[in-house]
Amino acid sequence: MDTAEQLVPVATKPLSWAQICARYPDQFVCLVEIMRVELRSPEIKTARVVGHGPTHDAAFAPIRDLDVRYPRFAIRFTGICSEPLIRPSLVIDDETLELLRS
Repeated sequence: MDTAEQLVPVATKPLSWAQICARYPDQFVCLVEIMRVELRSPEIKTARVVGHGPTHDAAFAPIRDLDVRYPRFAIRFTGICSEPLIRPSLVIDDETLELLRS
């Protein structure tokens, strides 16, 4: 293992989502120590950035083997999604819903 592989990623100070987007525009960011606006809300109040890059894998790479140090993390994109969102292909009508409920 060379020296570069032994380096532990350094987390930024806590940043607001607006600051993260300004600092890492149109990139994937790996976030730890996430503080939410409200409990169970997807909206991020503050978080520390431990990785970033043009792809999901590049953002995750710095903490790939650090699951003990960072057991909870999230990867988010700071730009606007240009691809269509994946939608479920299953459509449940009223009749099927009644079957599921019984």
